[in-house]
Amino acid sequence: MSGLSTVLSVPDACRELSLSEPTMRRRAAADPYFPRKIKLSARRVGYLRADIEMYLRRQREAALVSGIGERAEFSQ
Repeated sequence: MSGLSTVLSVPDACRELSLSEPTMRRRAAADPYFPRKIKLSARRVGYLRADIEMYLRRQREAALVSGIGERAEFSQ
């Protein structure tokens, strides 16, 4: 299966995002850019790996623009 069509379970998506399940649910409710879950069956949902990776890229770019992701330089 290619990376574009790989479906991650909720626990796997949490690991990729480094979030707990409750935090992931809160983020999904509050952030319009958060990856949307897809219904796999009546009681199971998942997330597309490509959507998770795109979200992480956006978050990284936003951090770099705001200066959060820059390395701190220390003078000695």
